Amino acid sequence: MKGFPELTTHDVELLDGLLKDFVARSGVLAALVVERAGYLIHRAGKELPCDPREFASLASNAFSAAQEMSRRLQENFFTQLHVSGTGYHTLILHVDETCLLVVVSDTQLSPQLVADRALTTVINLHERLVTARHRAPHATVDFADADAENVTKFFRRIEPPPDPPAGSPQA
Repeated sequence: MKGFPELTTHDVELLDGLLKDFVARSGVLAALVVERAGYLIHRAGKELPCDPREFASLASNAFSAAQEMSRRLQENFFTQLHVSGTGYHTLILHVDETCLLVVVSDTQLSPQLVADRALTTVINLHERLVTARHRAPHATVDFADADAENVTKFFRRIEPPPDPPAGSPQA
């Protein structure tokens, strides 16, 4: 499994824009980017009626369990899990080996409509993670060694200044 890539401030701004746009377009309550081990990376939308970090962890574990059940049935391409309740629907979408998009909506919205509108966001999240990996292929974040209460501190990194031109006094 690939590690979660280091994200720059610009990456986080783009993630924020993607999530906010998706929430506005789809009418969902909240969208969360979750690392596959269950760490909340970023979120947009309204406050959930629960702790979003716990919810992210539970969503990741539920997705992993359903994915393993699918593997046991020789289904190796498991991409989403839908949980339906009386007040809320939860949709968990596979972005890549390191990331999930977790979407919470009220039951007034069709789960299929939400899934359809989420597709563009999933593709754009995937592309952003690919870009981050290409920028620094060996730079990954291990959340197991981090402060689980606040992993977002890893995504506040400031872009390094550009290299000075060749022949300059600092080069």
